[in-house]
Amino acid sequence: MIPSDKRGYGLKRGEGQSIDFRGTKMTVKVPGAELGESYSLIEMVHPPNVGPASHIHTTGAEAFYVLDGAYTIHSGEEVYRAAPGDFVYIPKGVPHLYQSGASGGRVLVLSPAGLERYFTEVSDLLRVGTITWDMEQAIAKQYGQEFLDGLKHWGQ
Repeated sequence: MIPSDKRGYGLKRGEGQSIDFRGTKMTVKVPGAELGESYSLIEMVHPPNVGPASHIHTTGAEAFYVLDGAYTIHSGEEVYRAAPGDFVYIPKGVPHLYQSGASGGRVLVLSPAGLERYFTEVSDLLRVGTITWDMEQAIAKQYGQEFLDGLKHWGQ
């Protein structure tokens, strides 16, 4: 469990809040919204060929540090082919999307605080039924994420 005080904490491999989001296994290392921080840190393990639709973050930047596998990350007009050890930074408000490679991958994502709540809410709804695209967009918007299209959203 992550303490809510400001003394800091350490987590072992696999520790942190677990989220199963459309087959992507997420471990929240820094729940930014809960701790009053300006960012969240989430380790994501993706199955092959998945990722979000094009979107922006209105409340902060996002960054990716690839641990395993390969990712294609689009940031504005730029396309990055990222492998283990590669880092990609996306400024606040820049349209972007990413997709894991043919073997999936594992990435550390630094995102605006609260994004972990989007993943949790959508995941909770999917466990009990389906969710419409309009519902998912509304949840995302609550946490500073705006989808620009619905194409290839998490392999759908």
